[in-house]
Amino acid sequence: MSQYDKATQTAGLVRITNQLESIYGTFIDMKDINSVGEHRKETLITRCVAAHAISLYGDEPDPELAANAVCDGKDDGGIDAVYVNKNSRKIVIVQSKYIKNGDGSITTREFGRFKDACAKVIASDFTTFNERFLRNKDSIIEAISGFTYKCICVFIYTGVHEPSEEVKSDIEFWEKVQNRSLLFKDIENRDEYSVLFEPAGIQVIMDGLSNDRSKSINVSNVHLESYGEIAEPYKAIYGTISARILYDWWEKYKYSLFEKNIRSVLGNSSINSGIKKTLSEKPENFWYYNNGITAVYSDVEESMINLSTSRKYGLFSFKSLSIINGAQTVSTIGEVFNSLPEEKKDLIKVSIRFISAAKEDFLTSVTKFNNTQNRVTGRDFSSQRPEQQRIQREINFIGGYSYKLLRQEDSSQTGGNTIDIDDALNALVCASKDETLISSLKLNRGRFFESWGGLYEKVFPAENGPTGLDIINKVNAYRLANDILQESIVKLLSVDMENQKQIHQIMIHGNYVLISILMNKIEVSSVENHIFSYSRNVSLEECIELASDTYNHIQEVFPNSYIARFFQNREKVLNIINHLLGKEQIIELQE
Repeated sequence: MSQYDKATQTAGLVRITNQLESIYGTFIDMKDINSVGEHRKETLITRCVAAHAISLYGDEPDPELAANAVCDGKDDGGIDAVYVNKNSRKIVIVQSKYIKNGDGSITTREFGRFKDACAKVIASDFTTFNERFLRNKDSIIEAISGFTYKCICVFIYTGVHEPSEEVKSDIEFWEKVQNRSLLFKDIENRDEYSVLFEPAGIQVIMDGLSNDRSKSINVSNVHLESYGEIAEPYKAIYGTISARILYDWWEKYKYSLFEKNIRSVLGNSSINSGIKKTLSEKPENFWYYNNGITAVYSDVEESMINLSTSRKYGLFSFKSLSIINGAQTVSTIGEVFNSLPEEKKDLIKVSIRFISAAKEDFLTSVTKFNNTQNRVTGRDFSSQRPEQQRIQREINFIGGYSYKLLRQEDSSQTGGNTIDIDDALNALVCASKDETLISSLKLNRGRFFESWGGLYEKVFPAENGPTGLDIINKVNAYRLANDILQESIVKLLSVDMENQKQIHQIMIHGNYVLISILMNKIEVSSVENHIFSYSRNVSLEECIELASDTYNHIQEVFPNSYIARFFQNREKVLNIINHLLGKEQIIELQE
């Protein structure tokens, strides 16, 4: 389970508990709680967490029904919620633990009490449970006595830590004992268990609350023509797929199909134009002209019809599907398929291969070496870096913001609550006041992604790097400073002042230096959940004066300098930053 710094942990927990309360709170029965204030609040959250477990594991999308399954209260016998889903043939038994600061997990004592309560339910011993539990007694008995039901015992808790190895071992042993006693034999495959124990920490809760399309994609009834299989060293399936199937995937999942791709979809290149032309003019030749698609998956199921000795047709289902090469092919088919004449649609066939990528290191290698259609830059490969993925997890955990790792054609402009790697790079470099970083950003930002040492390592170190919270706050400061600068440029053009043209050049070419100084000047107006709001306390006139002062200093110290290249020089950038910061410090001393 991911570990977070204290500020991120606090911010994320506040967001998650507020969201749980907004979903389930109005439906939770609190008539047995007479107290007010903190105790009542914590009890409500505990019950909301239990309801969320019912939603996640009981396949119950209705928050009111999930909340009605909560039986937490006096004499609950160690069970906080119970739910029987007759459609999916499962009974879910829940213990909920609200950990306010996020530290901690399931103790051996807590596990022991809950597994004993679950064992009583499995044995149809209901003597220690309260009235709320017994409302569902008939359904519970039906589920427990029915061999087709699965019993899922969920201990859900708002902690960031996984259970200890001792607790994990106890869980594994208890599961085996329960299933042996029910099925009268030892079972090696956990998927065949009738009784499962699921510890669910904060990451599980957060994933369940996520409304984005980053959840795993499972596709069924994938019809392949002329298919084949490779068994070693990694399982792979290849064949020909209809464009109609690819279009259906695109309509349903869009860019989530490319979650593990290095670059997602880079738009409007000559490659895309060529794909469109072939689709419309030579659909029957598409298989021959196109490089095809590579996808990865975590698990596959084959239809019984595949048992035939003929490999002409095959039917498959894939879990956790992600397209790692061919994003342009799929997105372009998705874009133009509907506009094609009906008689052309079924002529379009695409070569495809599915590679089992359960091992993360192999997945990274497959992804890296399968991308050759568009020019792939170091910036694209940075999306696979563990520190970038950590930042994305932390920002998702905090909530309210998203961190985009991939470049894609419909990304529009980042802004508002969407941040990408380039935003983070700009903000971190300008906040650093480091002359090497600022001059390199101006000279050639691509150098930051040429290797994972050097410049990149200085901005995004693998150890003790910037947190998601750091990046949110610095990007917000950078954006405000940049807004002030851009508006000042517009205002400058309407002002009659000496050296206007030269000052304008300073504001254009020295933008990162000026933004760096402005980030020092803007003030924090408020803090909510560790996220800063900034005051626009720097006027446009002050910003223009800052640029004017920079120009005058350059004329004094570096006369005859070429402004367009000036801010690409490390020593000159250092001199300007020291001058502007020194002047700022003098003003502070005078005040």
